[in-house]
Amino acid sequence: MRAEPIRKHFGWIGAAVAALLTVTGPVQAGTDAGPASTPQDPWDMCTSPDPDTGIAGCTQVLDRGDKESQRNRAIAYRNRGLAYKDKGDIDAAIDDYTQSIALDPSYVAAYNDLGIAYRAKNDIDRAIAAYSEALRLDPNYAYGYNNRGNAYRDRGDVDLAIADYNNAIRLDPQYVYAYNGRGNAYQDKGQLEQAIADYSQAIRFDPTYAASYNGRGNAYRDLGQLDLAIADYAESIRLDPNYVFPYNGRGNAYKDKGELDLAIADYNKALELDPNYAFAYNGRGNAYAAKGDPEKAVSDYTKSIEADPNYAVAYRNRGLAYEDLGKPDLALKDYEMAIRFDPNYAYAYNDRGIIFDNRGEHERAITEYNEAIRIDPNYAFAYNNRGVAFQNMGNLQRAVLDYEAALKIDPGYQRAKDNLKSVMADLGGAMPEVATVEPGTTRSGSPSAAGTRTVVNVPAPSYQRSGSGGQNRGDSLFQQ
Repeated sequence: MRAEPIRKHFGWIGAAVAALLTVTGPVQAGTDAGPASTPQDPWDMCTSPDPDTGIAGCTQVLDRGDKESQRNRAIAYRNRGLAYKDKGDIDAAIDDYTQSIALDPSYVAAYNDLGIAYRAKNDIDRAIAAYSEALRLDPNYAYGYNNRGNAYRDRGDVDLAIADYNNAIRLDPQYVYAYNGRGNAYQDKGQLEQAIADYSQAIRFDPTYAASYNGRGNAYRDLGQLDLAIADYAESIRLDPNYVFPYNGRGNAYKDKGELDLAIADYNKALELDPNYAFAYNGRGNAYAAKGDPEKAVSDYTKSIEADPNYAVAYRNRGLAYEDLGKPDLALKDYEMAIRFDPNYAYAYNDRGIIFDNRGEHERAITEYNEAIRIDPNYAFAYNNRGVAFQNMGNLQRAVLDYEAALKIDPGYQRAKDNLKSVMADLGGAMPEVATVEPGTTRSGSPSAAGTRTVVNVPAPSYQRSGSGGQNRGDSLFQQ
């Protein structure tokens, strides 16, 4: 793979920015400075890969004031900004990049670096503005397109991200990070085959690139090809044993296969590497829930929330576990929090509707199901559950319409079939003998009966929940 440069301006040093996958331009040595005479020459220090040495050297250069040219001072500010970024002092880096640009408004790499710093602070609009200025100055700047694509994806503008990745690849057909980024964007859009093709292309150009194996593993998991996913996660881990994301991903895949102890072992490893990894706590909570241990599940979901107080999925999953523990009031509070942090979280509205309907608050339940359906018009479970609420209210015709709507979306949805038979029997139609589902809920992500009982004439309608989990891939801001 052609290396991604974090470079001194005296030459191209191929150091990959594997964590950020955003590309800085070259760090520069001053044009007016003579050749280094000793290791302590300020310009040599200013171009050092060691952040502390770089900061000290660049500061000495800047202390010379007008003895250095304006261009050299711009270079020194930019180099010192890179050193501050490497130390994690993003605000100081931003100050220095801004000073660099003030001295040289045509400095493309400084705008690119400024965008990287703003993105590190999750100030995505400013990051995009900085990348855009870099591209205005140099329309052939492939790194700028890749980096702006990352920022657009952060903001949810996936089509704009893909357009930028396309431009980066057009300018550099072997640009590994751009293929990987475009694969991520296609995965966001649910275009999984295209995502796999891009990850595979990235791997072809760089067979040692752990991130693309992880991304392809995610796509295979979304396709249900769990063995292929596990193989990719394993290769990602082999290439980088300290790379936290594939442990979480493989844990998810093992959980999907029902290999819960292996899943928990992988989540444990992810948490060993990153004790504040909210996704891994959530995943391990899902595994404990699947093992029938809701108390441990609640504990892990709580830790996930502590690590990321805005993590809607963990609130919703803890709500499911509280219901398993017979604590619907606590579950309602968690569903409310999930909706607060993600107002378009259809599953949480569905879950809240089930509790209200179980309490006899049928109209309130219908309001919740209506919102779930508004958010996701293809949400078969919500149609089924709204039908249950209408049936419980005695509005059998409306119940029929909802069960039929659920079956139109998913013709194999057994629970809706059983509920439709139930309501048709109530309406005086044929009353077939069917093995009925017990009223209640399931964690299953696909329609399935919660259990069977002795054949009766008129089965009670029963609800359907979406499975626990969701949004548990574990991608971070910096893993593109």
